[in-house]
Amino acid sequence: MQFKLDHFADFHTHGASAPEWNQRYQQISRGAMRSSMTEITVGGTHLFWKTMNQRVVQQGCPPVGKLCFAFLARTTGPARMQGREITDSSVFVLRGGEEFVLHRPAQMELLAVTVDEHQFGQLLSQQPDAVPLQALLRRTVFDAAPAALARLKASLGAMFVCGTGGTDYALPSRSDFAMEDLVQSLLLGVLRDANRDGRRGTGMSAHVLVSECHRLTMAEPESPPTIEELCARLRTSRRSLQDSFQKVARTTPTDYLRCMRLNLVRRTLHRTMPHQAGIGDIATQAGFSHLSHFAAEYKRLFAELPSQTLRADALRPRSPAHAA
Repeated sequence: MQFKLDHFADFHTHGASAPEWNQRYQQISRGAMRSSMTEITVGGTHLFWKTMNQRVVQQGCPPVGKLCFAFLARTTGPARMQGREITDSSVFVLRGGEEFVLHRPAQMELLAVTVDEHQFGQLLSQQPDAVPLQALLRRTVFDAAPAALARLKASLGAMFVCGTGGTDYALPSRSDFAMEDLVQSLLLGVLRDANRDGRRGTGMSAHVLVSECHRLTMAEPESPPTIEELCARLRTSRRSLQDSFQKVARTTPTDYLRCMRLNLVRRTLHRTMPHQAGIGDIATQAGFSHLSHFAAEYKRLFAELPSQTLRADALRPRSPAHAA
């Protein structure tokens, strides 16, 4: 069993720690960012436990050939995956090569299991109830039976405690093969006992409106459309737009879209060196014309001035010769 624990003070560097997932984190709530990611690898199965202290929009794409099952370890408010509300009994399925959007409340803790899609597909095909199990995997979110999901969470929790050197929930000594087999057997149990009524999750129309506003704003960040222009282009009322953003992101359209552009500035600062692009130029390209107002908004969101944000030259790993 391979164990790894990382702590991050910036969500953009958090996303860059797993480049194969192409993840982006857009911060919405205000304050300094803190997150952690604990990883366990057993054979071809990868386990994650992620915690984040701020409200964020997480976007990404699992690696091709992988299948990811994710569920809540702890939440402090509404969470949505692809617009569908997530509860304590929800399991969402991420397929390799498919984009996902997760709206995370502050302090949310997420557990995830990533398996080889072909290998897990072969395991399913050997089950007597293979057809309904395979149909369930085609859904983005399904409701698990509490007992089956609790067994999976307890076993994964024990593995993470063992990885950190804890003894309260110590597992019997197992080979990676046996541990991987245990995890996949527990996943099968969750799938087998799941609610298969196929009811559609709530909030999809709200999710579509928020996603379209996000897309239209980021397509031309230097001259972002006004709320009135977004309503006209999407043929919706201001009230419907306000309600959609409250339902999906727990904030207003104006605040959400400003945060998206501030996150764009932060990503650009991380990716460029001072001699390549000045802060003022980067802010202007993201649609901020009043630089003093921009700096104040940036500090309110990220708890630091843009001049304090690390640039690419400071983020670049130092060679061993200069590490002393």
